[in-house]
Amino acid sequence: MITLLLVDDEPMLLKSMAANGWERIGIECVLQASSGLEAAEILKTTSVDLVVTDIRMPGMDGLQLCKHIQERYPRTKCILLSGYGEFEYARDAIRYGTANYLLKPVKDEELIDEVARVKSLIERERERIGSFEEARRTLHVHLPLLRSNLLIELLAGNSGSHSELARKMDEYRLPFELGRECAMLLIRLDGGFGESDEDSMLYEFAVHNIAGELLESDFHVWSCKDSYGYLCYVLQAKTTDRGSSGSRIHDATLDRTAQELQAKVFGYLKGRISVLIGSPCRLPEQVAEPYRQSLNAIRKVPRSERGIVVRAEESRPRIAPLHSLYSPPSFQQLLEAGRWADARVKLSSVFEELRAKKLDTEEHMLEIVCSLTNSFLYIAHLQSKTLMELSGLEADQASDPRRLSQSGRVAEWAGKLLDSLESVSVRELKDAKNQLIVKIHRFIEERIAEDVSLQKIADHVKLHPAYLSSLYKQEMKENISDFILRYRMEKAGILLRATDIKIYELASRMGFQNPPYFSKLFKNYYGVTPQEYRDRYQAES
Repeated sequence: MITLLLVDDEPMLLKSMAANGWERIGIECVLQASSGLEAAEILKTTSVDLVVTDIRMPGMDGLQLCKHIQERYPRTKCILLSGYGEFEYARDAIRYGTANYLLKPVKDEELIDEVARVKSLIERERERIGSFEEARRTLHVHLPLLRSNLLIELLAGNSGSHSELARKMDEYRLPFELGRECAMLLIRLDGGFGESDEDSMLYEFAVHNIAGELLESDFHVWSCKDSYGYLCYVLQAKTTDRGSSGSRIHDATLDRTAQELQAKVFGYLKGRISVLIGSPCRLPEQVAEPYRQSLNAIRKVPRSERGIVVRAEESRPRIAPLHSLYSPPSFQQLLEAGRWADARVKLSSVFEELRAKKLDTEEHMLEIVCSLTNSFLYIAHLQSKTLMELSGLEADQASDPRRLSQSGRVAEWAGKLLDSLESVSVRELKDAKNQLIVKIHRFIEERIAEDVSLQKIADHVKLHPAYLSSLYKQEMKENISDFILRYRMEKAGILLRATDIKIYELASRMGFQNPPYFSKLFKNYYGVTPQEYRDRYQAES
């Protein structure tokens, strides 16, 4: 709605102007003032869009009123009416921001047309200002996300040109100087933050706020949450930073800041965080590599080590494999044979090894998830189904590394997926042939150091050896003797890598009375002798 204020010291003219039928051009509110001073008082309490005023008035004349309006209400437009056509009046009117200057006597239609023209100007200006304000509000609302996404691009090595980056940083109000040294922190939420995803998100938000409040007192702070779920902070010293010399952030300052942050998080939230301090870097070209090094370093830190401060350059124990995950029978073989109880025992042994050797790192979680997912997918595809068809939404969790970065969650995920597969597969694998295969495999595995000839197996399952051999070949697409040899060789390989067992003892444990014959078969299978196999593995590790 447009509000019009008419100002004239002649009552008859003022009344005549007010009766012009302004509603025809969309002006619903028309105010009147008989002097410049009265108009100034109205402007104090009422928002006026357009003022039509005579120039010659006692007290405050029209030009003075226009100047008063320009100084205090710059968005209010003015139209001057005068019986004088002197250039000086027109010049002063323009200087005071007057929209137009009309000479008396003014016809009603001429005045209405001019007011309609200025009204259109006001409405267009409102639209422009409204769009600008909306854009500014939108930018302000989305500023944290825009900053975060830009930092994620930098961490990935996609900085673009310096000029484009500088433009975006200025637009996003990031007070960082390109070319100056920065520090990097990665924060990992360790424990005490709740089990559900909703709890984790709330605590993560709280940790982020605490970190921002603490860090911003001494540093310019640029933060994001990376694809692995870590809170990443790039810091640049402020000129008044008491712990810096010039643009350099001292190591002691970062150590003290990290410890103070841990103390505040524990004090406010009763939770623990680990903080990794990355190597110094210059913005923007040196950011990606220190981030990669920091990410690699923190993924080596076991989850059981909670509330610690580490540096990216610190040496950590070398990554070791999870032997129980690969020792035969494999998880895939157990699933394929429908040995669900044995599969659960194997899962338990994997997580027991994880705890015993303190291998609960993100890297090992990824190893377990990938290995189990491959096995689950294989079983699903054997049945001409997708994994989601067999297990529901549990299958989709493996696509997000943040959801399965802790051993407890991985164990829960694997257990639920195993339960889902069993409930579907048991109904489809209860025929006698599958049960027979399970019985044969279990007999072989339990007596691998003994005589596991075809006759012994046939006696155990009460079938003729020839029929048993044919049935097994039909179902498993290999001979029983092939399975026995493969099982012996794979188990021998695991024992050579994981233990110091003597070669002759290993041969005996695998059911060979003649160690040289065992070594010959081993070399035929792996291409190297048992000792060469062990030596090569030890050299690689």
